[in-house]
Amino acid sequence: MTKLNLKQIKHKKLIIFICAILLIAAAVTAMEALIEPSGYIRPDYQKENLTEVLNKETLSDEDYKKLFYQTGLGKSAVDELLSRNGGKDEIISFQDNFFRNNDVLCESIGIITSQESFVNNDGKPMYGFNLAPYENGYVLVTKATHSLGWRHGHAAIITDAEKGETLEAVILGTNTMLQNINKWRVYPSFMMLKLKDTSPETLDEIAKFAKANLNDVPYGLFVGLLSSKNPSPGQLRSTQCSHLVWYPFMQHGYDVDYDGSWLVTPKDIANSDLFEVVQIYGVNPEEIWP
Repeated sequence: MTKLNLKQIKHKKLIIFICAILLIAAAVTAMEALIEPSGYIRPDYQKENLTEVLNKETLSDEDYKKLFYQTGLGKSAVDELLSRNGGKDEIISFQDNFFRNNDVLCESIGIITSQESFVNNDGKPMYGFNLAPYENGYVLVTKATHSLGWRHGHAAIITDAEKGETLEAVILGTNTMLQNINKWRVYPSFMMLKLKDTSPETLDEIAKFAKANLNDVPYGLFVGLLSSKNPSPGQLRSTQCSHLVWYPFMQHGYDVDYDGSWLVTPKDIANSDLFEVVQIYGVNPEEIWP
């Protein structure tokens, strides 16, 4: 074979390689564009007057459902707010925020990862909603992060409600760390969850366990595949955001992984039958993460 033919073959291979890369890039870009609208869902139904419901002595299941669809607040949050002075006005404020139309910006936060945030008129991140009352051991989930066309989301556990402290595995390449809960008010999609029929003491114990055993742990994308999903606390070598949430609950006898596979995801956490919804924002009340 002549040198000329070898050069032609190498040239063709290079062209094929470049075309393949461009096709992959185009496919990923298309997939990212397709999932963008699912990052923030505003109610497509009418805002209703809640005065009659809020003035009732006792709320029915239908009343709680109506309040959930109008405010994003679950039963426990509604009851907590109604027990406070001015709680009815707070609920109306939640409703106003729930139906507000917000601007959303998607930005890169890693090599392959992007995140959506609420922004003001100047394009700066802003808080989009208020947080329902929360306690230690409550779980936070968002759909706001995605990579290569996969909306994997993010999850965290509240470790100190009084300080507004969460524990999170933020991003690949960093160790787990304590964060301020207010960062979650920037995400266009939001879910606050708590274990059903569980005492505050048990939730506090789970939160303390998480902080004691999962803080400053290396990020491990393949925990559960390349390492044990549920090792003893002394053998835990890595974690990722939803595994960080799942592990302390599992260590206390609660498997909050919806499908039970090696990989626990924020979607698995959000769909676990063991949790009840405290609050949602920017997601569909019918099915918070289909």
